[in-house]
Amino acid sequence: MLAEAVATRAGRLLLTALFRKAEPVEDLTVSEYVDRYRKVSPESGSPWPGDWRTDRMPHVREPQDCLHPDHPARQVTLKWAAQTAKTEVGVNWFAFIVDRAAGPMLTMLPSMDEAIKYNRVKLQPTIDASPELRLRVKKENQRDEAASTSAFKRFAGGFNQIVTASSSKGLQMISVKYLIAEEVTGYPYDTDGRGDPLEQGKARQKAYTQNLKRLVSGTPGHKATCRITAAYEEGDRRRRYVPCPHPECGAYQILTEDALQPPSESTAFLSHFACLSCGGMIEERHKAEMLAKGEWISTRQIPSIDDPEAEPAAVPDVIEPAQMDRYRCAPKEGRCREFEPSYELWTAYSPAETWQSIWEGWEKAKASPVLLKVFTQQTLGRAWEDGAGEVEHEKLHAAREEIRARIATADHPLATGMIDLQGDRLEWGVWTWGPLAQGVLLDRGIIPFAPETVEALAGIDELLARTWPAMTGGILEVARWGIDGSNWSNWVRSIAAGRGHRLLVLEGAEKKTAPIVGTPKRLPIKDKYGRVLSKAIVYPTGVFDLKHTVYRGLRQFVAGPLEGGAWLPGTLRLPKEIVDEAYCRQLTAEVCIDPAQEAKGNARRKLHEKPGDHRIWVKRAGWANEALDIVVGCRALAWQLGLDTMGPVQWAKWRERLAPPEGVADLFDGVPPPASAAPAKPQNDMFARLAALNNAQD
Repeated sequence: MLAEAVATRAGRLLLTALFRKAEPVEDLTVSEYVDRYRKVSPESGSPWPGDWRTDRMPHVREPQDCLHPDHPARQVTLKWAAQTAKTEVGVNWFAFIVDRAAGPMLTMLPSMDEAIKYNRVKLQPTIDASPELRLRVKKENQRDEAASTSAFKRFAGGFNQIVTASSSKGLQMISVKYLIAEEVTGYPYDTDGRGDPLEQGKARQKAYTQNLKRLVSGTPGHKATCRITAAYEEGDRRRRYVPCPHPECGAYQILTEDALQPPSESTAFLSHFACLSCGGMIEERHKAEMLAKGEWISTRQIPSIDDPEAEPAAVPDVIEPAQMDRYRCAPKEGRCREFEPSYELWTAYSPAETWQSIWEGWEKAKASPVLLKVFTQQTLGRAWEDGAGEVEHEKLHAAREEIRARIATADHPLATGMIDLQGDRLEWGVWTWGPLAQGVLLDRGIIPFAPETVEALAGIDELLARTWPAMTGGILEVARWGIDGSNWSNWVRSIAAGRGHRLLVLEGAEKKTAPIVGTPKRLPIKDKYGRVLSKAIVYPTGVFDLKHTVYRGLRQFVAGPLEGGAWLPGTLRLPKEIVDEAYCRQLTAEVCIDPAQEAKGNARRKLHEKPGDHRIWVKRAGWANEALDIVVGCRALAWQLGLDTMGPVQWAKWRERLAPPEGVADLFDGVPPPASAAPAKPQNDMFARLAALNNAQD
């Protein structure tokens, strides 16, 4: 039978096909697969149509090989500048999945326009130009349910659903093994009231917890809210090190913008880099060889070899060849075992961009903040930091004062406290206030019990009864406590209802024009069956302006006191004794942005159609903000007590409350004050002059 089959042409073709199918599938990495089978279409806009060659873009090899099903990495993050082939990594991964690891896949783009362009320019041309893909991915046919469409690529064993982050419809009723999140910086902050679309996309992978894979990529946006920057920081933070081309040096280094040198006559008026080690000239002609020899190095701090208990050392920008083995670490191995691979790259590493064009772009960008923002994001691959209205937590941490905490002073005799609810605890803080609306953090702490527990309620009652010693020898009582009613609202209302003015429920008001503390509302308290048992008073709080007030006070604290030692009105001061860096991060955890400048597609158009101020406060990705919520609540309660309108007479009354009991001396002074004091110098203060005039008339 076999001999007869071989004798005919049809038989030979059949046997050849059978033998090919019977051959074991060669185990290839993603890079090896696309080098062999992927074709680049001229329609894609690539300057290199034809066979795909990873060697042209050597920096993509490691990231895309981490996407192989056998690699332990679950998420690969690319924080890359424009025109550095980050989209091609996703297309290559799709090609590999279709042929070698079929499964359900989701590709998410910022807007509908981006999704259409992605399919027309990148995905479909690759399918049409690559025979291995063209045979496996079903052709597009809008009338055939079993065929592919522009938004749904069907292949044996799987599919690729292309959706937009601006609509939650595509993120429902679907489970996927693979996820490509393209240009995550352009995603809206909240999609259809369901929250962050990136988190919605990740939720679609819950059915594949053991073997899911995810590619998150994008060009950085605004630093405070940049998703791709946050994802990169959470990973192992890999940067590309390339060797100096001069044989006598050979030091591996990061190409930094500071090392980019201006054109000169000696370089034929072309920009070049200066070696960070030997200072030698690195010209464009060295670029291809340097990039080919480059290596990805994790820049997370590494433990000391000589002293394991010492603080981890930072990875330097320059590494001598003999020291490279110390810093090399494959993704998900060694010191990088606990982190997912994340990669940072800027345009200097792209073979499609010359260093001279980068220099020219830098020179143009200096002329305008708008151009500088574009250059920073698109060319340097770095998130843009406006600086306006923001406070750097490092500077705030460095500005802390050597002042006593947990002891009140006569300069700040008014105290307000706020309780913030978290899933497993209650956090609280007390701020003291004085003339000119200046504030000082008095104390802070945690009630280590979850809301709606008996222990948490007991902790609240203990806190309400607490007092603090004063330097005058007296004691300080918190004038008013507040509690956040935004979460666990029914429980919060029920406990506040029986405690009168000792504990007020505050809920953030949505409108920007809302007063600092608005007209109270009576809201229902319900039992577990939804029946109304009683009603509690809730105070809406205008947090939009309050946060600006708080940030202004923190900026003034960082700037320091005036020449005479006085602080500006509204300054908020922090004692070093109870404030650490984590607390400073919480205080600066939010930033005010304009969504109209960040959104894309329909979301952007809708915002621009609405007149008015669109600014909103947004929490920085991955940052806790309990301390900020607490100081905002304390400031609102102080405003309600008249902080912003008090004169000398009112402040004198608050100071009287700190007076020690009769016969008790000052807390820090064993000698009683003299019976008569020298007459005070006249003050140029309107309230003081009015008080003196009234006393004279009496």
